[in-house]
Amino acid sequence: MCKELNELTRRLLAEGYTPEDTPPGMREYEDYEGGWTYKYQTLRDMVFETPCGLLAKGEHFSNGYMSWHGIDWRPENDNPVLPCPRFPSEPCPLRHPLLESEKLCGQSDDIVYQCNCHQTDRPYTFEGSVDELHKQVWQEAEQRWEIFQAAHKGRVCQRQSHYGRTSKTWRAWYRPMDCAHLYQGCIRCAVLDKELSQKKGNVFYDLRKTWTRKGFGLFPDEQRTSVEKGCKLLDQTASLTVCEAIVKYGHQEAVRRVMLEHHRDLYFDPSLKIEVLNLRAARMDTRDIIQDLRDVAGGIQVSHAADNLKAAKEQKRARREEARKRRIRKAEKTILESGWTSLETSKQCQLGKLLGGKRIQELLRQREDMKARKPPEEEQLRLF
Repeated sequence: MCKELNELTRRLLAEGYTPEDTPPGMREYEDYEGGWTYKYQTLRDMVFETPCGLLAKGEHFSNGYMSWHGIDWRPENDNPVLPCPRFPSEPCPLRHPLLESEKLCGQSDDIVYQCNCHQTDRPYTFEGSVDELHKQVWQEAEQRWEIFQAAHKGRVCQRQSHYGRTSKTWRAWYRPMDCAHLYQGCIRCAVLDKELSQKKGNVFYDLRKTWTRKGFGLFPDEQRTSVEKGCKLLDQTASLTVCEAIVKYGHQEAVRRVMLEHHRDLYFDPSLKIEVLNLRAARMDTRDIIQDLRDVAGGIQVSHAADNLKAAKEQKRARREEARKRRIRKAEKTILESGWTSLETSKQCQLGKLLGGKRIQELLRQREDMKARKPPEEEQLRLF
């Protein structure tokens, strides 16, 4: 697809360059890019300036460009954009008029306005640059974090907090599920104000399913109930302190995660109801045989997640073993019918790994014996 020529390409064509001749520091001519574009090394050495006079290195614009209101805002058009490092609540009047209504709302209350830049001959200095303003923003964030942490008596975690660069305020939350999945390197939990236990465990729960089995003919609908006990909530073990926090503070999130895993079944079966019962933290799951017998006596199908997982692994192993036996039978049949020298090298390597040299020699001897016992007349008929 042909694209409108960018300003850099128009200037170079006016200077006498042709699409076949690539100027120094440029990528090859591409129609879909609007002509020539800067190489990364060339762009990195360039200096740009914001409307308010802040300096920016060219490497800020090496990750693509923005198209807005029919304009490509890119270095080749001398109008690349970058987020305003001041993060103001109102748009800056110095920006391009087409960018006045353009803003990106990020996390929390951050409002990101794009600033159009242009190339400048001023040498780059850290003082008075975009990078300096970014550094000041995060220095101020650290200072405000100390105040925020003191106001909450240290019971906040910076990993589970967000700084609003527009409002200049911190916001904290606590999701122990994130601690189990993302932040396993912690030794002490600031939110719980305690050392994390070195013992590992998991969060277990029982899954109760109730559904209606449709009847047919004279047989009425039948209500069915099953309970799968000892299901694991976490994919990997975590500190028992974190597991206990999940049970105490993350119950709703845990239930939401379990429901999400079964959303397909819930969608296709309106009669299905799922309940998460007995959420508990433990090093390993224990079984209550007496309660299992009571449930079975009440007409409930009882199973244990560990048994189901073991049975599934056994079935998978059996399927793999059966498939391997089928491949061996097929390979032996191939050698008995076609021999060895007539096979391709890749096929010989495949059969050698599957059968082994000793078995292949036995099959070749069987093939020779079969050919020796075969009557000449039958061999003649086979040729025709």
